[in-house]
Amino acid sequence: MERLMEQILFELKEMRVDLNEVKQGQKQLESDIRELCAGQKQLESDIRELRAGQKQLESDIHELRAGQEQLESDVRELHLGQQQLKSDVRTLQKAVAELQEGQVRVEQTIDKLSQSIIDNLAPYFDTITHHIDERYEEINEKLQRHDRMIETLSYRSLAQETELKDFKRMIQNSS
Repeated sequence: MERLMEQILFELKEMRVDLNEVKQGQKQLESDIRELCAGQKQLESDIRELRAGQKQLESDIHELRAGQEQLESDVRELHLGQQQLKSDVRTLQKAVAELQEGQVRVEQTIDKLSQSIIDNLAPYFDTITHHIDERYEEINEKLQRHDRMIETLSYRSLAQETELKDFKRMIQNSS
């Protein structure tokens, strides 16, 4: 019986050791479960953030595509405008060429008319020139007289201004 008791005691000790190991294992499992739950919550949060980011990226892609379509439309319009401008330039170049031809003809006509007028007016030029010279001399003499008169008036005006200033000073000093 003693042996049996020893056996039972030994088994009890082993059971206690096993129980302690099981308790330690259970504590470790509980700790692992808590860590896994926290990790799972973090992963769920990361998934929500990633989904929100994905929605934002999809929205950005949609906006960029709309912008790209608008740019492509603008490029098409610019190409059409450029073609119209090229057509207008060709039309203007033709018009310029016609104007230049017309200008040459007008210049030739003007040259002919000018020469004819000069030839016909030459006798009058001498008479007009002589008349202008005479009038110039008369006007020049009058201008010189006016200049002398203006100078005289200017000196008188300065003298009167000086007298007025002196008079004002005398009045202020007497007050």
